[in-house]
Amino acid sequence: MSRAWWERSLSYLFQALLLVMFLVGLFGGDLYAAGSALFGFGFVSIPWFLKREKIMVIPFELTLWVFIAVSLHTFGVVVKLYDSIWWWDKLTHFLSTSLIAIFGFIGFVIVDKYTETISFPPRFLPFFIVVFVSAMGVLWEIIEFILDSSLGTHMQYSLSDTATDLVSDTLGGLAIAAIGPLYLRYRSLDSLIQEMNVEKTAKRLIRRKQRT
Repeated sequence: MSRAWWERSLSYLFQALLLVMFLVGLFGGDLYAAGSALFGFGFVSIPWFLKREKIMVIPFELTLWVFIAVSLHTFGVVVKLYDSIWWWDKLTHFLSTSLIAIFGFIGFVIVDKYTETISFPPRFLPFFIVVFVSAMGVLWEIIEFILDSSLGTHMQYSLSDTATDLVSDTLGGLAIAAIGPLYLRYRSLDSLIQEMNVEKTAKRLIRRKQRT
C-alpha cells in the first residue's frame, strides 16, 4: 500500500472520529461538545482545502499532528476528561502550541527566504518562535476568559489553571525552538518548501504586498 493510501485512510479515519464525537455531543445534549467537534472537523479539513486549491501542501507529518491534537482536545471535551484528568488540559495545550510553533517556524523561514526587507537571523529564530507561541497562548487565554464571562463555558477553572496552561504553551514553544534548527540540519529548507509547493503562493503574496 502506498504512502498516499495511508495518508488518505488516516485522514478519513480522524474525520470519521470527529463526526462520531459531534453526534455524541449533539444527541447527548452537550452543544459545547458538539460545537467543538464540528469546529475540529472543519479545522482538520484545512490541509485538504489548501491542497485542493493549490495554495500549499502541508506535509503529512504535520497534518497528522493536527489530527491528533484536535481529536484529543475534542475527545476530552466530549467525555469530560478535562474535568476528571488533571493533566489532560496540559497535554492538549502542549500539543496545540507545539503545532502552532511548527507553523510559526515554517512561516518565519518562508518570510526570511522570499522577502528582502525582512530577515530572521538563524540564531534568533528560536527566540522568535517562543515569543510567538507565548503570545498565541495569552491570546487563547483571553478568548477563554471572554467565553467564560459571556457564555458560562467554564473553560478557565482558576488562576493556577491559567498559569499552568501558559507554562505548557511556553514548553511547547521551547521544544520546537530547540528541535526546529536541528531538523533543518538534516533536511534542507529548499526540499521542505518544494514539498509544500509554497513558492508560487509566497511570491504572489509578496508581489501583492509590494504593490500596496
